Amino acid sequence: MAASEHHHVQHHTPHCSHSHGSHRVHEDHHNFKESNKSYFNEHAHQYNDHPEAQELARRLGAAMLGAYPFDEDSTLVLDYACGTGLISKELASHVKCIVGVDISQSMIDQYNQSVVNQGIPPEEMRAVCCDLTAAPDQLDGMKFDVVVCASSYHHFPSIEDVTKVLASYLKPGGSLLVADLMKPSSAQELFPSEGHHIVAHKGGFEEADIRAAFESAALTDFAFVTAATAKKQGHPVQFFLASGTNDVNGEA
Repeated sequence: MAASEHHHVQHHTPHCSHSHGSHRVHEDHHNFKESNKSYFNEHAHQYNDHPEAQELARRLGAAMLGAYPFDEDSTLVLDYACGTGLISKELASHVKCIVGVDISQSMIDQYNQSVVNQGIPPEEMRAVCCDLTAAPDQLDGMKFDVVVCASSYHHFPSIEDVTKVLASYLKPGGSLLVADLMKPSSAQELFPSEGHHIVAHKGGFEEADIRAAFESAALTDFAFVTAATAKKQGHPVQFFLASGTNDVNGEA
């Protein structure tokens, strides 16, 4: 990366541009989005209290670190649907800069307070409340070497739409890393019924689902591996890590 890019990243905090134009959002997309925003705004203060969530973040973070050659002197990372920053925390010491994005302001507040408490400067780690699916080219035009999204795809009605948006924030040659629940071989319920209003994909994902979404976003070098195991609703579940590369030629 050029020195001028280093200077830009270190001294510029991205903000989310808001569009109120003609972008129409399908009703079910809107309902899931608003329900998730309300739910996580309400529960953000409890989010870091669960040891199992922190352990899962450690396992998924380790899988991500093994899937891309992170460089603490140059790698710029976008953590989409970052929540309180559990995944960001796992990656932070291996990157130059990590920017978290979430639609829940309460989650963002928890994330940024944690960064302050750890004494990490905001030019190295910070989060913004933003809906990247609402309009293109947000975050002041920043592009990233890696975009990560962990345990969130099951909340999105259209994983194809979200994948295209995330791919648009990658530099040429950059990688998208997505971790979420694998669809179990049995038809077990992965989410309790009281959570159905915030979960669009209640049965997890098969490799073909994620591959199709990555291919629709023109990502190449697709890979899909088992990244971690955990317990959910008393049943063992597996988490995958999917990766793809943005090979589109263009300006970084």
